[in-house]
Amino acid sequence: MIEVSKGNPYICGASKLNNKTYNFTIVTDSDDVSLLIYDNKFNLKHEIKLGSEYRFGGALSLCLSKESLDKALYCYKLDGKFYIDPYSKTISNKNKFGIKSEDEELFLSRVVLDPYDWSLDKEVKLPFSDMILYKMHARGFTKSRTSQVLAKGTFAGIEEKLPYLRKLGITAVELMPVYEFDETGRYEQLHEQNSIYRAAPSRAAVNYWGYTKGFHFALKPSFCSIAGTKSDYTTEFKDLVKAMHRAGLEMILEFYFDKEPYEYVKECLRFYKDEYHIDGAHIYSRDYVIYGLAEDPNFRDFKIIVDNLYMMYSDYSDLLDKKKNFAVCNRDFMTVARKFLKGDEDQLPGFSMRQRFNPTNYAVINTITNHDGFTLCDLVSYERKHNEANGENNRDGENYNNSWNCGAEGRSRKKKIVDLRLKQIKNALMMLFLSQGTPMLLAGDEFLNSQGGNNNPYCIDGETTWLNWKDSDEALEIFEFVRKLIAFRKKHKILHMSKPLYATDMLECGYPDISYHSSSAWIHNMEPFDRQIGIMLCSKYDGQKKDNILIYMVYNMHWERHELAIPNLPKKKKFTIAFCTDKDTNRAIRTSDRTLVLEARTSAVLICNIDDEDED
Repeated sequence: MIEVSKGNPYICGASKLNNKTYNFTIVTDSDDVSLLIYDNKFNLKHEIKLGSEYRFGGALSLCLSKESLDKALYCYKLDGKFYIDPYSKTISNKNKFGIKSEDEELFLSRVVLDPYDWSLDKEVKLPFSDMILYKMHARGFTKSRTSQVLAKGTFAGIEEKLPYLRKLGITAVELMPVYEFDETGRYEQLHEQNSIYRAAPSRAAVNYWGYTKGFHFALKPSFCSIAGTKSDYTTEFKDLVKAMHRAGLEMILEFYFDKEPYEYVKECLRFYKDEYHIDGAHIYSRDYVIYGLAEDPNFRDFKIIVDNLYMMYSDYSDLLDKKKNFAVCNRDFMTVARKFLKGDEDQLPGFSMRQRFNPTNYAVINTITNHDGFTLCDLVSYERKHNEANGENNRDGENYNNSWNCGAEGRSRKKKIVDLRLKQIKNALMMLFLSQGTPMLLAGDEFLNSQGGNNNPYCIDGETTWLNWKDSDEALEIFEFVRKLIAFRKKHKILHMSKPLYATDMLECGYPDISYHSSSAWIHNMEPFDRQIGIMLCSKYDGQKKDNILIYMVYNMHWERHELAIPNLPKKKKFTIAFCTDKDTNRAIRTSDRTLVLEARTSAVLICNIDDEDED
């Protein structure tokens, strides 16, 4: 016979306290509340009325003991209607993504998750400065038949792609929301008091992205290949995290919080950190929550990413630890890099500043593209958004994308346009991976994934948003370019420092840590009409005590060729070309001892080991 007693109201949701004692807490002002306990076959076993003896202010809490509930399911009844616990760790009857449930369907949650063997799991713990972030949608990454995985659109499908991510050089995956969000508005019909969801707009078929209210503690079962079984489907995500750690990759999850209080957010992040061993979280939340996380010492070993740019300029940034577990998305980098890429005037000052921006006490995340905008392929193929499929008469989405179509709107077979687009994509990738800060690559950009010019496909679950795993010659060319760029970045620490560069010769070695050049060496012309620049890094400042390497990055985003000066080198030393965004390197860049000629819309990287023995 099950035994009922007062619970601990400070432990939210359902928790196992010891061998056969379970605590349940629900926050509500209702006087008509019942706890319903089911077996794993959905048979009702207990219905327990929560009277005033279980009330603690705005919460009701009780303990159940003397009976094992390890495999049991539960929900509540409020005022005679079913209610899902906001702290639920699983949600039943949600196995199919985008399928609207019947009004009378019962949604239950596991009281306790199955034990999981983490004994061989080891955290990667890379600093932000050494990370290569890769952002994806858990479903869209492998849902297309072109992905060639068995478990399409699931966590298991991502695990099948881990060898691909390792080959590319990725060190961390950032997943768009994977907790249970209501993509079809189904829960709104169950209980208006349980409206912790904002239903998908009636004009939209589905809320594909998931940036809405949700059951933050419950993984989305429709992202699991085993969700239709009676087992604990969350083990599939744990298998993915464990496999990623074994492969040297970290897991970052995105969370959208609306008006949830700080304590709720804190408990949610702690739960995922302890239960799922995730390495960090990208938080969309209100200011006071961000401030709380910045002050909380419990998250000093947990990566936190935010979009709030005020952290860059606020005195509040002094709260952040010098270990740099806190990072801010550098949206300014995206804006200035895109404008520089397409040849807008007066962009050199902003680009040079954002390219080396790397504060002391927090990290920055640089992106050229993100989920809420054009893909990289579309950025160089469209000048206007094409969001007709969203059902909002093309009124939604960003109107100012800072994009350029290279001469034709949309797809083109003209070789001149195709070649220019490939070059522009490489130019953008060089800006991203050769800048200080942490680069974040949008999944699919490395093989020319396109959304057909749709810059806001939040409501589309289909071929538009599922990655098209192209294997064309052009796609393979870009993939190989990205792979080599990432390897080059990892090899040279001066490209991803953990501290700022100061543009001074502090070591008195003859070269500053970073320097800027134009048609004259050591002079950085940045007039509004200038669209070309040389940026040189000296590896003697990276603290590695290896050979002294000079890395000279040159960018010409003008539609005309330009000369750039080559800084003086020791006698008999010369630069060699490591990268060039033009297929014909010999045509695109020509060097002499003192100058180089760079063709229109071309970037290149030159290197010189000045510690090598002199050549004969």
